[in-house]
Amino acid sequence: MTTHPDSALDDQRLQADIAALRTRFADTRELYREVCALLFFRYGITPTANKLYSLVRKGSMTTPADVLNRFWQDLRDKTRVKIDHPDLPDAMKQVAADAVLSIWQAASEAATGQLATLRAEARHQAHEAEAVRDQVVAELELARQATAATQAELEATRAQLASMRDALATEREAHAATEARLQEIRRQVDEAAPQFAQVKAEFTAELERARDRVTTAEERAVSHEKRALREIDQERTARQKSEKTAEELRVQLGGARAELQDTALQHADALAALRTELRLLQQRDESATQQHLATMDELTSTRSLLQDALQRAERADAEVQVTRRLLDALKRTPSARTVPKPKGG
Repeated sequence: MTTHPDSALDDQRLQADIAALRTRFADTRELYREVCALLFFRYGITPTANKLYSLVRKGSMTTPADVLNRFWQDLRDKTRVKIDHPDLPDAMKQVAADAVLSIWQAASEAATGQLATLRAEARHQAHEAEAVRDQVVAELELARQATAATQAELEATRAQLASMRDALATEREAHAATEARLQEIRRQVDEAAPQFAQVKAEFTAELERARDRVTTAEERAVSHEKRALREIDQERTARQKSEKTAEELRVQLGGARAELQDTALQHADALAALRTELRLLQQRDESATQQHLATMDELTSTRSLLQDALQRAERADAEVQVTRRLLDALKRTPSARTVPKPKGG
């Protein structure tokens, strides 16, 4: 009936069962007796003293030997069949006892065979359960890895979301700063609007005054021209001997007229340029500061042009005065150059 474990799994189960028996039986002899029964009846292993001591390791070597002898004696007592019937002879009692023993042994061997079959099936089911367990453990590990990957992706998504939130907050702050700068620029434009209107009014007034001065200069030039022509007509008869000089004077007067006309044209061009600049200034109200600077530059240029025009008008006036003096000198020249006639003789 001696059998041996065919796998490490039986050894592990045996160790687990012995560990459970240690917790239940503190007495050494009782523990050895229970281990003997466990080996023989559950695992089909014939116990020996060395085997018992290697598994329990308590007491001396005589203890497992004594317990083993007692175990075999109890087992023989239980398997011995006695037939005590008063009417049967001793020979019949022995035959009946042997027959009952044979029947018990046959039943025991059949039960042992069935037990071996059940043990094999149990081992097969245990192996299948271990395979299922290993598969479940592998699937669990895969699930853990997938969970870890998902958790990593979630953390990355959270970090990206936090970064996007920070970027959004930065963008909002930049937008608020831009809005504040825009409001400040609007405020500055609103504050500069009255100043621009004042500059514009001053420029308009200065332009009107310049126009008046140009008109006055033109009127004076025309008056001087008319007066010069009138005086020339009055003195034409007296200047017959000085036609060449008068012609030169007329040429000079024509040059003066041309210069006056050029001056008038320049004034007209300046006025047209000023009007153009004024329209441009009106169209560029949104850039008040730059328009103000351009207006000041144009005003300075206009003042320079007007000053030049006034200077030209003054020079023309001076030239007219010189012409008049020349005419006066020409008037006096014929009488001064008259030669007295000699007395008759």
